Amino acid sequence: VHHSLGCCSKLIQLNLSLCASLKRFPCVNVESLEYLSVACCYSLEKFPEFHGRMKPEIEIDMLVSGLREIPSSIFQYQTHVTELDLSCMINLVALPSSICRLKSLVSLNVSGCPKLESLPEDIGDLDNLDKLDVSNTLISRLPSSILRLNKLKILRFGGVRNSLWWHFEFPLVAEGLRSLETLCLEDCNLTDGGLPEDIGSLSSLKKLNLRGNNFEHLPRSIAQLGALRSLDLSNCQGLTQLPELPPELNELHVDCHMALKFIHDLVTKRKKLQRVELHDADNDSIYNLFAHALFQSISSMRHDISAS
Repeated sequence: VHHSLGCCSKLIQLNLSLCASLKRFPCVNVESLEYLSVACCYSLEKFPEFHGRMKPEIEIDMLVSGLREIPSSIFQYQTHVTELDLSCMINLVALPSSICRLKSLVSLNVSGCPKLESLPEDIGDLDNLDKLDVSNTLISRLPSSILRLNKLKILRFGGVRNSLWWHFEFPLVAEGLRSLETLCLEDCNLTDGGLPEDIGSLSSLKKLNLRGNNFEHLPRSIAQLGALRSLDLSNCQGLTQLPELPPELNELHVDCHMALKFIHDLVTKRKKLQRVELHDADNDSIYNLFAHALFQSISSMRHDISAS
């Protein structure tokens, strides 16, 4: 890109998306700029320098770009931004701390950034954040300030596939995250102790996805999640027993061997449970085996009722 671009003070739109071979351009004049796109510029690792004062309403698209870092100056004037999608930036290694000044931000998505290892320590300053997606990253630790996000409803984590050395630990809840309704910790390589013992303090939680983890036991306080309606424990190969389930749970995702092991308990003690989804039943014989066990449990329950 020619260096004269830095002199174009009346430039309103600059769209460089899908310029896969673009490695750099020196600068851009942003005095009049309303839209800038470097989306799908896979070879672009460094953002250009800005000339002039950025307009607050400027829209910048960086999706699926090769940028390693995002200049802090981008967020200094964008206090009005409500949604920020930085997903699939394959070389992104860090987020600038200035992102925490976006007081109007409702949704932040950095999913699919496989080199991103941390969130800014002051992420809890985003008072209005409703949704945070950091799935398929290398983030393994949450800043303690995240517990101050009391408007957060959706929180998604998940590791980069095939990264066996990576594992995630969720901090003690300590009565934070009071509005959280959906928590996804799929494929986080969670082991025993990776979930906080006080997870039952998440009083608004309706959906908990723990699919594909490596723990053997779950915190007992899961039974205290009074609002929980859906729990996914499928593909948790090390899980030796089902925890005491919350009283209002109506949907459970488990592997077939676990369902067969505890089928009598599921039938007799889980009055609100409406759906059990088996995730490793890949042939009719397994389904038939489960159906037979289910029929036996129901028959046994009817016999107990008639005997009493």
